[in-house]
Amino acid sequence: MKWKNKGHEFDKIGYLLKDKRNIFLYGAGGMALELLEVLHAIDSWIDWNIYLVDRDKRKQKEGRFGYKVLSPEQFFTMKKEEYFVVVAPQNEMGEEIYNLLKEKLDKDSIIFKGFYFLHNYLSIYFAYIHNMVFFASESVLPTTICNLNCRDCLNFKPYIKRHYIESLETLKEDIDLFFHAVDLVYRFQITGGEPLLYKDLILLIEYIDKNYRNKIIRFELVTNGTIIPDDQLCEVLKRKNIYVFLDDYRISMQNIDRCYENIYWKLKKYGIIFADNYVENWIRMYIPEEDEGLELSEQALQQKYFKCSAPWSSLRNGKISSCNYAMYAEKAGLCEIYEKDAYDLRQFSEEKKKELVEFRLRYCERGYMEFCKKCGGWVDTNKRLCQPAIQDEMR
Repeated sequence: MKWKNKGHEFDKIGYLLKDKRNIFLYGAGGMALELLEVLHAIDSWIDWNIYLVDRDKRKQKEGRFGYKVLSPEQFFTMKKEEYFVVVAPQNEMGEEIYNLLKEKLDKDSIIFKGFYFLHNYLSIYFAYIHNMVFFASESVLPTTICNLNCRDCLNFKPYIKRHYIESLETLKEDIDLFFHAVDLVYRFQITGGEPLLYKDLILLIEYIDKNYRNKIIRFELVTNGTIIPDDQLCEVLKRKNIYVFLDDYRISMQNIDRCYENIYWKLKKYGIIFADNYVENWIRMYIPEEDEGLELSEQALQQKYFKCSAPWSSLRNGKISSCNYAMYAEKAGLCEIYEKDAYDLRQFSEEKKKELVEFRLRYCERGYMEFCKKCGGWVDTNKRLCQPAIQDEMR
């Protein structure tokens, strides 16, 4: 979105949330659990009564996640004041519930979809009610080096002509700048490249944990499932309570089966919390043979960026990106980057908190990124699916 009233873009919804005291999570499944994880972590800042709603009679009888579960009939007939509703499911069921609520509740009722409540509206709430900067996520890349060469890598690894390996001191400076500006982040992630190839990974983890763990709800590490972490790293991952995303690319690379299984059982052995991160498809963001929009007008590029809604961001050289893929593409040499496509944290000051939140929620000077001219978009707009981790032997 293009900035029109910097620092005030969310005034309407921000002040609407001010007097809300009751939150109903509609759908007591996995997304509700993730939302509750965050809500419990920020409990000292919020003053909300939390209710769960689900049509599953077993959940109504037994409760869920320590909460009583209301039936839809109870929810629709009960008296509700100063409330808003968050639709937890993200699939077709979520759309069905959302439409039902729009139809049956008062027209002034506030209804959020779960993913966007977590990734957008919580940040707005914190900015307006507590004058705090809350990010749903942020990532840092110690290196672009990876032992794989995935054709559709979203870090665009096959196109990188010169890899970078950040010094530990540079990463510390970036992280200091970030947490000087940001009061709380749900997911702070070390990714890559392949972070297990970064020689100072343990020192980086220990620095973040020692200085900023109180500002991180979930500290994460992503690995591609082809490198077995050594015992020292495993001990640190366990001790520092790091949540590991273990990518599963065995569908594309059958020769890694044994390695993947060894990593899986080693993480289990050490009691490390991890996600078995298998996905059926990747999206193809960049296909060099296809022109994605070099001739698009400014208005068309703004509409494309708005519809895309990629929620992820990355930190590098004292700056954060509104779209991490745009930053990756620039570093891979796929496009030049417009000076203000990234937010310089060195220019941050206390009076710019709402402005920083707006940028993180995809407001910027032009209303699009330079990479939008070549990008096929994120999952909401991109239907070009492919098998994960197809190796590019040509580059």
